[in-house]
Amino acid sequence: MLISFDSSDINFYFSFQDPYCYLAWVLLQNSLKDFDSIKVKPINIGLNPSNNKFSYRESWGGMRWLRLAKEAQSLGITINKPLEIVSENLTARCIPNYGASGAEYYISSIFKAEFTNNIDISITHSLRYFLQSEGNDSEVLVNASNDPKTLEAFEAQTDFWGKKRIRAIPTIEVGNERIAGYITKKHLEDILRSLTDKI
Repeated sequence: MLISFDSSDINFYFSFQDPYCYLAWVLLQNSLKDFDSIKVKPINIGLNPSNNKFSYRESWGGMRWLRLAKEAQSLGITINKPLEIVSENLTARCIPNYGASGAEYYISSIFKAEFTNNIDISITHSLRYFLQSEGNDSEVLVNASNDPKTLEAFEAQTDFWGKKRIRAIPTIEVGNERIAGYITKKHLEDILRSLTDKI
């Protein structure tokens, strides 16, 4: 996968707190592992602010999480219900600071922290230790969290809920086409066909 924060072939709108975004991220990685010229722009917009009482932990029953866990297992990842719903603005602010070469691994690590290891991704020191254990440069996290411009950039992205016709996450946008919500391998292959056929 080729990460780009400028021009892109694919826009991926997501939240670190949505397990379906984690599944879609892994599907996207798997689908593009042989296409290193297709540029993906990860855009963290957070959970829908108009539905701020929604909580995966409180609203989803055990059976749904069991189904999620089974699907995740088929992708080679583990999904556990988070212990609590926390802010993701710290983690989202850091994504561009990891650059094109480090952002993919960083995003994967944050999803793993949230849904596999149940790390509170809003606490700098606990997240920093986790990132170090995963081989990420945690200084990038610290520097980005001290830069007010990164907060402004993240808050601008949350406005996409009202201005970019985003109705659900994850949303994968390829040109004028979009798929959103529960994304399967078949859905993703269909929307990516126009890009991969050109290569």
